[in-house]
Amino acid sequence: MSKIKQNTDKITEIAWALMTASVQNKLDVPGEYTWNIPVSNDFNEIREKTWSVFSSGNAIKDKDFIQFTKNVPLNKYLLDPWIVQKYEEHFPAWLQKCPRYKFKGIDGFKHTTFAQGSQETFINFYLQHRTRRFRVLKGEYFWHMECWKQQGLNWAYIGEDDIRPNDVVILSFPFPTLGDKHPQHEEIIEQCDKLGVPVILDFIYLPNMTLDNVEIDLTPSCIESISFSFSKTFPIANARVALRMSRQKISDPLQIANDENVSNRLAAGIGLEVMQNFDVDYMVKKYKDEQQHWCEILGLAPMNVVHFAGDTHMGRSNMKKFFSEFNDQQNRFNLGPLFANKDLLQKLGYYE
Repeated sequence: MSKIKQNTDKITEIAWALMTASVQNKLDVPGEYTWNIPVSNDFNEIREKTWSVFSSGNAIKDKDFIQFTKNVPLNKYLLDPWIVQKYEEHFPAWLQKCPRYKFKGIDGFKHTTFAQGSQETFINFYLQHRTRRFRVLKGEYFWHMECWKQQGLNWAYIGEDDIRPNDVVILSFPFPTLGDKHPQHEEIIEQCDKLGVPVILDFIYLPNMTLDNVEIDLTPSCIESISFSFSKTFPIANARVALRMSRQKISDPLQIANDENVSNRLAAGIGLEVMQNFDVDYMVKKYKDEQQHWCEILGLAPMNVVHFAGDTHMGRSNMKKFFSEFNDQQNRFNLGPLFANKDLLQKLGYYE
């Protein structure tokens, strides 16, 4: 197989073009976070922000979806005491309706709990297992390690030590830096099942997997809970729409808030509206061809997540790490800004 030659010059040119257009308010879809929005045309300011253009895992800012959200009747949901329950009940059927995913054993996860983003699920997971040692693979979501470091919790990378009975494991599917199931996934689950080590699976990127048949085995008893979030699939990350599914009802602050009926009704309402109007794999069906097109232009390899490109052998070497020393995802390019700004990039001559 011939080696793909990355077009670094064109990647850099496009990053500069997008950041310059951002300052001039000419993007097709404005930036989402202050950390990657330049505040002036100053050379150093533009250069600093170009590093961030392809760096996040953020959802594709699909213009049709954004237009849809402008018409969501928020007041209706704010006054609906049943909206969180409706959201929780609707989610499993919506997820399993997608023919791409074959979940084995998902019926064992009968307890659904609204969460304000997957971070709330994880915070409660940390609290529940605070006396254990937390374990992740290198390349996992940096937020875990940063939180554990700041809070003085006990943790270690898988690979630095064997998995032991007092451990607890967080494992993403697909894995963030690979855009696919991690090669050690089954081995880790098997070890945890043998030792009785609790596991939570993070499916935040699953809806954007481009494979036609994704088999997911949830039958091992060590898998205690599974986490889903809308944040990386739809451009509503700041609405904080997520869900935890668990085998047993977990008596933690997340569940207590749900039982008290004080969960975020606006977020639950937005989530329900999304599920009623969009398929789980909406972004895959709309942008899979665009992913391939941009990879050919830029000399990148498409990953099995629709807005990711690059692989473990090529990518952005020596890139700065945003927010945390643990944010080690240099091999991955987020193509979302290219999808969202197609009209602008066509005018500038970058979309061939």
